[in-house]
Amino acid sequence: MLLMTYLTGRPGHIYDPVLDTATNRVIAAHCVAPNRVFGPTGKTNPYHIRSHSEDRKGASIRSLLPLGGMTATLKFLPRHKIVVFHQGIAVANIDEDRACRTKLAVVVRNARKLAADWAWGWHRVTVYGDWRIPVETVSALAGFKVVEEG
Repeated sequence: MLLMTYLTGRPGHIYDPVLDTATNRVIAAHCVAPNRVFGPTGKTNPYHIRSHSEDRKGASIRSLLPLGGMTATLKFLPRHKIVVFHQGIAVANIDEDRACRTKLAVVVRNARKLAADWAWGWHRVTVYGDWRIPVETVSALAGFKVVEEG
């Protein structure tokens, strides 16, 4: 998350995936998310304060993330010198009481292949924008290979 913030000037949204092959979407779900996805001087997106999903205690933000924009999702795997990466278009904020509070639906190139390729654990970081070239550049400089998921 920090590397992408330094690279892009934008915060990342960490998530666990729900892969929906019927609609070719990934539901990026977690109980934390930024409310200024385009950086500290960007427009504030609305949010709801809800209970934490798993224990129904405390407070958690349901961030209503902007729709229609490109997202870049990745995970750095230092031990393997790999960066797994995929992109998509944000299409919906899912309002469902089950599971994590912030749930962003992202249309991806091929959700079925993404599900088949998913091999590196749960958490990924999503940043708004088309960051393919900067990610490839930083990865090459660090000696990492970019592996496109899906």
